[in-house]
Amino acid sequence: MGIAYLCIYTTPIQIGFLFWIAWIIFSTEYTLLSLSTDEFLTENLLILKEFVFKYLSLLKPFYEFFWQFPAIIMGFIKTIISTWLGFWLLPIAKELN
Repeated sequence: MGIAYLCIYTTPIQIGFLFWIAWIIFSTEYTLLSLSTDEFLTENLLILKEFVFKYLSLLKPFYEFFWQFPAIIMGFIKTIISTWLGFWLLPIAKELN
């Protein structure tokens, strides 16, 4: 049940990241498709990127592949999937208790 609530409760944080990405896109020379997730993390959240590459180094090829895609699209997809997964898992977890 904890994972379901985590997925649901982090939705506002993910929406905040989407607004942040949109603000960067509309206030700089980036377009919707030109700001990759890698560029966004390098320019704005370098400490998070370094943390992921340092402690999750076995997954580095996986992250490098997905972080080449546009940040706004990847954020939108992640927000929808995470929220849907939380609402889908919640009734299943409640039945098990």
